[in-house]
Amino acid sequence: MNYDFDSTLNHRGNGSCRWDLPGVPEDVIGMGTADLDFTCAPCIREALVPIAEENCYNYRQRPDRYYNGVIDWYRREFGLTVEREWLSSVPSTIGAVRMALGIYARPGDAVIVQTPVFSPIAWAVEGAGCRMIENPMKPVNGRYELDLAGFEAQIKAHHPTVFLMVNPHNPTGRVFTRKELEGLVEICAANGVTVVSDEVHGMIVYGDHPFIPLLAVNETAQRIGVQIVSLSKGYNIMSLPHAIITIANQEMQAAWMRQIRAFSFGYATNSFAVAAVTAILEGQADGWMKELNAYLRRNLEDALAYIRDNHLPLVPYVPEGSFLLWLDCHPAGIGEEHLDRFFLEKAHIHLDDGEENFGREGRGFVRINFAVTNAVLKEALERMKHAFEAR
Repeated sequence: MNYDFDSTLNHRGNGSCRWDLPGVPEDVIGMGTADLDFTCAPCIREALVPIAEENCYNYRQRPDRYYNGVIDWYRREFGLTVEREWLSSVPSTIGAVRMALGIYARPGDAVIVQTPVFSPIAWAVEGAGCRMIENPMKPVNGRYELDLAGFEAQIKAHHPTVFLMVNPHNPTGRVFTRKELEGLVEICAANGVTVVSDEVHGMIVYGDHPFIPLLAVNETAQRIGVQIVSLSKGYNIMSLPHAIITIANQEMQAAWMRQIRAFSFGYATNSFAVAAVTAILEGQADGWMKELNAYLRRNLEDALAYIRDNHLPLVPYVPEGSFLLWLDCHPAGIGEEHLDRFFLEKAHIHLDDGEENFGREGRGFVRINFAVTNAVLKEALERMKHAFEAR
């Protein structure tokens, strides 16, 4: 391998939201917040250093290189033809979701989501003054499946104006198939529902589960869809926030741009974020991403094998994308509430409680971030084993 994913910085000293936690023992392993432990692709630093050396952070335009990079990236990675006029950007992915709800829904409107759902998505719906309609995904033989019949029934019953989709899905790790996406789009189009798609986890996928952006599904999706992506999760640039929004429908794009102007986001160009994103989109980090995917797949396989071989009382839902493992803890007999406390107190691992972070459909589950070094992952698994044995 050309890149070292077995070594990391000491994140306990850099303000990390996952590792630098107040009020917890120093030996606690951070496996909560969804970011990577690894040093970024070298091209990112190379893109940022010249800007820092200028030491001048005036208003900046997004250069042609940036737009050309976005267009080429969608073509190269997904076979999707994107026009420059479809593109805009804002400093936050969830912020973009909240803006979309403010544009394409009104206070009091219903918004349908697939559950379990990441809490910030629910907060965005609440912040827009909308009602969240849950369409639970169905666990079938260790895999969550879409309930298209239930989805359509919910739409006909509640008449939502927006379907807020997360693909790849967080926390279950599902990467929706083309057939599933076509079904969702068809139902939404037939019932006048706008689709807003959060695709932030789309860079990391495993096996025969290709990620398909919303606007690559079909012409109908382009007519009713808003596509939101950030490179933050895949390339570990969370503190260089930058979300790319793609809207093909001219009327929807015009409505979106009116809000961009209202927030003055045309001026909110972070020169570091744009430089990093441009370098990535041009393909300078492709080799790094390929090796990252391979490393994360090895971590995932090692975690699944350890759970199986050591008979841990957990049911893993194998992710098709992302670096997050959704674990059913019901067989462990440790209750359903505040499971994060059990793992923190008994194993000194900080992870995400299912109900607290993902709503009632997450009750009895936890989510673990396995984007750590393989050695740290194995240490965490050993701690979990000892915690269960000591009950």
